[in-house]
Amino acid sequence: MVTVDYVVIGAGYAGLMCAEALMKRGFRTLVFDMRSSGGEIAVFSKLEEFRSKYEKYIEKVEEIKEEIPVDIGTVIKSKPVIVNSGNGLKRYEARRVILATGAADSAPVKLNVLSKKVRGIYTLDSALREISENNRIGEKVLLAAKDDAVVKLAESQLSRLDYDVEISELTGNVEVIGKERVEGVEISGVRYSCDTLVVYGGRNSFNPLKLRGTPVGNIVTCTYDYSKVEENVKNFIAKI
Repeated sequence: MVTVDYVVIGAGYAGLMCAEALMKRGFRTLVFDMRSSGGEIAVFSKLEEFRSKYEKYIEKVEEIKEEIPVDIGTVIKSKPVIVNSGNGLKRYEARRVILATGAADSAPVKLNVLSKKVRGIYTLDSALREISENNRIGEKVLLAAKDDAVVKLAESQLSRLDYDVEISELTGNVEVIGKERVEGVEISGVRYSCDTLVVYGGRNSFNPLKLRGTPVGNIVTCTYDYSKVEENVKNFIAKI
């Protein structure tokens, strides 16, 4: 079993920043990510409105991700660290594990719309990931969301991509109309005509396998406000 000082789980902004700081201090550090280096910042970099908003963080990630080796694989256990990669299971012993797995968007459980087998229903982060890959998610989009600055940013981005966008406050009951594809949505008795529903009800920590370690970054702050993510990361690095 390979022994290292640190294992960083997640290669987004927080993970890469932590790895850079640890490596500069001479610690033997491994970084793992289930997708690719860059995390959601890499998604934002492909969307013009988001790239402008998050330019500072995008530039930093693009600067350091070429210098930080990232192994692609899913960490399924953190003590010892067990990684499921394309070459099978790998095991490591780490003095300390950093959880930089970030946040994921959620819809309030009472809505129960994301479980419907109807095409055209997305969380905000899954919709952004799709359009960042040049996939069309529909034509007429209802953005049902809690009040947050990212909602107007998403509206601007969707409009730039020639979607017809309408915003509704995410309150009360939500009823999706349509059997195979969204044909409309009713929220608190108000009906909207659309073929796509994008739901944003806030963010939760992303740690579905309940891995143990020191949480750093968006797994703690759960926000689209990266100034808060940056502050959390800086506070951690200052204590290394």
